[in-house]
Amino acid sequence: MKKILFNVFALLVVMCISFTNTFAQETSEKPLTEKEQRKLDRKKAKEERKKAKELAKKQAKAEEEARYKMAFEAMKTQNFVLQANQVYDRYGNIAQVTNTINFIKMEGNSCVVQLGFEGIVGYNGVGGITLDGKISDLKVTENEHGGLQMSFNVQGSIMQAAVRINLNGADNWADATVRAQTNNTEVKFRGNVMPTNLSSIFQGNTPY
Repeated sequence: MKKILFNVFALLVVMCISFTNTFAQETSEKPLTEKEQRKLDRKKAKEERKKAKELAKKQAKAEEEARYKMAFEAMKTQNFVLQANQVYDRYGNIAQVTNTINFIKMEGNSCVVQLGFEGIVGYNGVGGITLDGKISDLKVTENEHGGLQMSFNVQGSIMQAAVRINLNGADNWADATVRAQTNNTEVKFRGNVMPTNLSSIFQGNTPY
């Protein structure tokens, strides 16, 4: 009797498992309704947008770091150009400028500092002034945030200026201050630092 009851119980268990598996299979194979499909598509699209956004963010960060390392190396080897997009005075007055004619270029022990404005002739032919000379008293320091600061003097034929350049700890943006020691005027530049061979500048006339 016990054996019969056991066999009956075992058969019931097997039937229940079989029914459960069949039901689950039928449920999983059941086609989605139009509403369920739209909901699933929206969920997938949202996940794809999220992945694309994260990937773009990582790529932008990597490119930013690459530009910074390139600028850092160029400054350390004294072979770079800071092409300015903005110039402003000590009072905070800002002017948007053309970065091909507003720059600070250093090659070894030589430096060119140029200020220019389109539509004006000026002393250098590009609406401003060009200081071309030798550098002295060069100091290069790295700060705890990964930035790089460079200061030096430039002695040209008509004037001498003190230059200070600060490369930020991210990307290749830099700020520079140029102070003419002959008349104590000051101009600030803001732009991108890059190796000289990758820059695009036009140097105006230098009076001698």
